[in-house]
Amino acid sequence: MNKQKIKIDIVSDVNCPWCYVGEQRLKKAIAATQDKYEVEINFKPYELNAGIPQEGVNRVEYFKNAYGPSIVSQLDAMNQRMTDAGSEEGITFNFDKQNSVNNTFNAHRLIWLAAQHGVQQQVVNALFYSNFTEGNNMNDTAVLKAVGLANGIPAQELDGFFESEAGKAEVRELEQWAHASGITGVPAFIINDQYLVSGAQPAETFQNVFAQVAPKLQEIKTEGDSCSIDGNC
Repeated sequence: MNKQKIKIDIVSDVNCPWCYVGEQRLKKAIAATQDKYEVEINFKPYELNAGIPQEGVNRVEYFKNAYGPSIVSQLDAMNQRMTDAGSEEGITFNFDKQNSVNNTFNAHRLIWLAAQHGVQQQVVNALFYSNFTEGNNMNDTAVLKAVGLANGIPAQELDGFFESEAGKAEVRELEQWAHASGITGVPAFIINDQYLVSGAQPAETFQNVFAQVAPKLQEIKTEGDSCSIDGNC
C-alpha cells in the first residue's frame, strides 16, 4: 500500500520547553501511524528572545523584567509543571542547571546548516537535550559545534561557520516568513503548507489531524478497459 505523504513544518525555538514536549508528542503520533503516512519534517526558526544580548541574561531577572516581580514566587510551580509534562514524554528537564536565558540565533543557524546535510531532526533533538537536560548555553559556539559534529554535520562545514555570515540571511528570512504567516507563539506545526496546529498537542490530536488533512486520491469517473486484481482482463 502506498503511504499518504504529509509535510510538517515545525516552527520552534530551542529555548522553548513546550517545543521540546510538542516535538516528542508529534514523534509518538508519527510512530503510531507509520503504516499509513510518510511524513516529512522541517524545522523553521522562531526566536522567543531575539533581543537578548549575546552574553545572555540571568534567568530570574529575565522573568522579572518580562512578567513582573510577582512571577518569581511562581517559578518553582511553573518548573514543576513543565518537569511533569516532560517526564511523561521521556524528557528530563533540569531547570536548576539553567542560570541564564540565552540568545538562540546561532543555534538556529546550526539547525539551518543541519538541514543541508539531512540531519536536522537529530541536531534539533540534541540541542533540546543539551539545553534543558544538560543546562548548556545555546549561544556557546563550542557547544553548538560539538552538537553538530556528534550528529552528522561534517567537520569542514563547521570550521569557521559561526565566525562567517553563512546562514544568517537565510534564518532571518525564515523568521520573517513565520511572522508573516501570523505565528505569534511556538510550537506551531504547519501541515501540508496550509493547516496550522498551535501548541504542544497530545499525540492523539496529531493523529486525528493526520486523518483529516492527509491527501487522498480523488477518482475521476471515466470509461476504460482494465485488468482486475484476480487477473481477469
